[in-house]
Amino acid sequence: MYMTSIEDQGQIGVNEKTRLVVAIRYSLKATLHHPRTSMECTHNTPRNKRETTVASRQGMTTAGLHRTTEFDLQRLSRAVHLLETCGWYWGSMTGDEAKKLLRRKEVGTFLLRDSSDSAYLFCISVRTARGTTSVRIDYTPEGNFRLDSDGSSPEYDCIIKLVHHYMKDSNAEKPKHYWLEPTGRRAIAVKFSRPLFGKVPDLQHLCRTVINKHTPEDRVTQLPLPERLKKYLKDYPYGQ
Repeated sequence: MYMTSIEDQGQIGVNEKTRLVVAIRYSLKATLHHPRTSMECTHNTPRNKRETTVASRQGMTTAGLHRTTEFDLQRLSRAVHLLETCGWYWGSMTGDEAKKLLRRKEVGTFLLRDSSDSAYLFCISVRTARGTTSVRIDYTPEGNFRLDSDGSSPEYDCIIKLVHHYMKDSNAEKPKHYWLEPTGRRAIAVKFSRPLFGKVPDLQHLCRTVINKHTPEDRVTQLPLPERLKKYLKDYPYGQ
């Protein structure tokens, strides 16, 4: 799969994208701390191929027509909650700042940050053999997340789940993903090996990720734990 790398032009000013993120983070603080269980990110599967139609080229699909503002607020609120929980989301950061952080890191080290492009909410920066490059994360008309690429990339209802998909692919012997330079002249083999943490996770969260790493998600309810701890595990159902 080919993805187009981007060159950031610095942080954007106040616009619709930043206002939305600010509203989600602060006005919906109660929602972030007590996310709805319906947004557990457990039902979506990747779509390896997307059918292009006239409607989709205009930013709408049959599925997208049924989306509501409430749906988007819940989906994006859940996304921000998970990102701020994971420890490797860096928030507002320019491409140059990401390059400085990743400059001396091993190939495959990556971080998530806010996109400097007003048309996108988030992007991912990763260290490759040729330096650090970035790609935007697209929020699709269906309300899913995918990397901005050639159109054949998988979609997930959760950004963390999307990243884990590429981390799993990175374990393959041969590279499965390549990023094209903006000129389109060179393809860069890319892998996602390990996230760069911006803060030290607390002990509770570390314990949660260890349990989740060794327990299938559908088996969490069978663990001999109090219900409140099972709920805590399911609130962030990932091992990283």
